[in-house]
Amino acid sequence: SLTEEDAAAAAAADAADAKRRDRAIAEAIPTDQKALFAAPVDWASIEKHDVVRTKLRPWVAKKIVEYLGEEEPTLIDYVASCLMRRAKPEEIRRELALVLDDDALVVVVKLWRVLLFHAAKAGSEREGAR
Repeated sequence: SLTEEDAAAAAAADAADAKRRDRAIAEAIPTDQKALFAAPVDWASIEKHDVVRTKLRPWVAKKIVEYLGEEEPTLIDYVASCLMRRAKPEEIRRELALVLDDDALVVVVKLWRVLLFHAAKAGSEREGAR
């Protein structure tokens, strides 16, 4: 039978595998802005796994605080609603530029990387569940 030590070792190996998978997903995401914004988004996985609400919204909230020094619920809601309706990154950038100026592009590039990461992760979990 499995000892606690064996179980702990197995859990650690699983965590290491997950980390490796996450790194592989992250490395596959384009860093070049044009390629990044042109990359296909697996919106079905994003919606199925509620990624906007559970992952992206908290990330956006954190970034807004980082740049503006306070939570801006209206802005956070706006970005979340854009993502819910599958808006293009350029549209989100234009709107954020009104508040964040030049930082808007930096934020949207990071947001899009996070979006693609969670989409790929959700997609791979779905395939693993088959």
